[in-house]
Amino acid sequence: MSSEMTYRLMLALVVGFLLTGILYWKRTDPVSFFSGKEKPRYTPYFAYWLLPGFLLLVFCLLPLMLPRGGGNSLLGLLFQAFLHLALYNSLLLLFHPLLRRFLQPQTCVVLWLLPNWLYLCISTGNYRLDRPLLILHLPVQAIRVGCWVWAAGFAAVLGWKIFSHLRFRRRILREAQVATDPSTSRLWQELRQWAGYTDKRLPLLVSPAVATPLSIGLFPSTLRVVLPQRDYTQKELDLILRHELIHIGRGDSTAKFFLTFCTALCWFNPLMWAAMRQGAEDLELSCDQEVLAKSDEEERQEYARLLLRTAGEQAGFTTCLSASASSLRRRLQRTLHPTRRFICGIAAGLAAFALVMTFGWAALSYDVTGQEVFFPGGTREDWSFSNIYLSEMGACQASDPEALADYLSGLELECLAGQYSFQPQGRKLSMYLYGPEGSRFLSLRDNVAQSFPLATSSYESNNSYLITNGVDWEYLESLLTPEKDAA
Repeated sequence: MSSEMTYRLMLALVVGFLLTGILYWKRTDPVSFFSGKEKPRYTPYFAYWLLPGFLLLVFCLLPLMLPRGGGNSLLGLLFQAFLHLALYNSLLLLFHPLLRRFLQPQTCVVLWLLPNWLYLCISTGNYRLDRPLLILHLPVQAIRVGCWVWAAGFAAVLGWKIFSHLRFRRRILREAQVATDPSTSRLWQELRQWAGYTDKRLPLLVSPAVATPLSIGLFPSTLRVVLPQRDYTQKELDLILRHELIHIGRGDSTAKFFLTFCTALCWFNPLMWAAMRQGAEDLELSCDQEVLAKSDEEERQEYARLLLRTAGEQAGFTTCLSASASSLRRRLQRTLHPTRRFICGIAAGLAAFALVMTFGWAALSYDVTGQEVFFPGGTREDWSFSNIYLSEMGACQASDPEALADYLSGLELECLAGQYSFQPQGRKLSMYLYGPEGSRFLSLRDNVAQSFPLATSSYESNNSYLITNGVDWEYLESLLTPEKDAA
């Protein structure tokens, strides 16, 4: 096993064990681990901004990366992210009814949010595979058109979702006022202390523009809990406010943004849209379970009646008590007839292990010529050869430099979008080229070519090219003379 695969295996095992531990740790009351200290009772499963933040950083650095050969690496990164998100969510959607039957909602939520850990896969470069197992070949023009179409769709979907969220937020907060009822304010304060949430910037508002209790806001400074203008009993308020505080503590609004971001990345895949809806529903199911964790039959019936009586609009990245018609029956059934299901952190651990281990198994490729790869920025006549080395012949000189340049420039190559190590196999030809673009290193093996500038700052230093028709070693030998013979 190569050192890269050993590193990847270790990373996959660590991530898998970490995910398993997180789920089992969530079974207990986190507050008990911090005796004497006031800590939040509920915490997020992940740092949901990792993958969106990393990809946003990549897009911001795009103007710097493209002139230095970073376009190919970026294309490979995005292709791998699309492929993993699409395949993972499609498989999860296929097995979702079975998972819901046997696993607790918390486990299902973690499985939906697990692609956030793709950040580890695409931001670490020491785990490169030797070569991909599957290569998807497309024409260069098709890839360029596809990139522009994808970028337009991504911007449109994510932009519309953010705009809808901001518009909905503005509408419901325009006439909202702080809850002034003494009993409601007192209960709110008690439940905030119970949840370990001491931030005084989290107000409880009442708005005529909402028909269901909800929480809205992606950042601590923008979080708001909003109640409709209707009367609730103290018991109903207790259930409602606990429900929203659990959502806030777990960062479920941000989790919904992450699901939306993944859907925008793969907007062309209809299964991703269905996966986003199922993931959001599992967030609500898991919150119901947390609220009713130690409830008796009477309290469960009260909660079920509250779900039936509460109906309203849910838009943007909000969490609310209301249920859509498609999920209401399932939420009522689980509320009134709870069954024993497994946490099964091992399922999440195995899924994380598989995500890390399979990253990079498929690659995108497109045709290039030897002229483009070996002699950029000029004709082959502008380049000269030195330090030529051919296995079985040793150090050589070009007896016919023009014919050698013609052969290299005429090679038909496939450029792989991504970074692969390509362990040494077969014979090898290596040399240095000097020309208008500076000095370059060139290496040929039986079916793989590598060529990159000697400047270490270039992103294309890890580009590899498949030689479509292989290397004609006999012809190359006829163009080279061993240095000892030349001497």
